[in-house]
Amino acid sequence: MAMGYKTGGRQKGTPNKNRAALIERLNDKYPSYDPVIALAELAQDASVDLSVRLDCHKTLANYLYPKMRSVEWIDENTTQPIVIQVVEPK
Repeated sequence: MAMGYKTGGRQKGTPNKNRAALIERLNDKYPSYDPVIALAELAQDASVDLSVRLDCHKTLANYLYPKMRSVEWIDENTTQPIVIQVVEPK
């Protein structure tokens, strides 16, 4: 059993066999294919339907920008009430 650290197996970031085989097959068939570039080209092509172009833009945005998360905002200029509760020991 590991003692808090990795002791064996694949190195971090090593693609599995299926993915490596798929990448190799794509490179053999289409040597200069890049799906991100293909999406960008579709997004900029005015002859493509607007809904398809919008989907391309949304997909590309996931690669370029982090997803937005809701964040609680606290105004530091207003003071929060401090509540002190005194409890008698039993």
